[in-house]
Amino acid sequence: MTEQTERPGRDDLDRQFQLVRDDLATLTRLLREVGEAEAGEKRDAVLAEAAALLEKSRSALDEGRARARHATASVEDHIREKPVQSALIALGVGFLVGMMSRR
Repeated sequence: MTEQTERPGRDDLDRQFQLVRDDLATLTRLLREVGEAEAGEKRDAVLAEAAALLEKSRSALDEGRARARHATASVEDHIREKPVQSALIALGVGFLVGMMSRR
């Protein structure tokens, strides 16, 4: 008789444990889905920021190239306007660099 009275209680306990296991499995799945969704949102935000930084760096590079072209054109114009003075300046700079490199 003890086996019959213990068995129904044992079955109820087994069912409760199974319900707890199922609930934990569901909770784990939901947490994983929420985590993946948040990770996806953060990944998208990081990618958007990286794209913005890339565009900003491209703009800075283009601006630097434009400034370099302008400086080159300015130097070329100066050389065309005053060739003797430009040659003497280049000679002087070359002489100074040569003197400093000997030491």
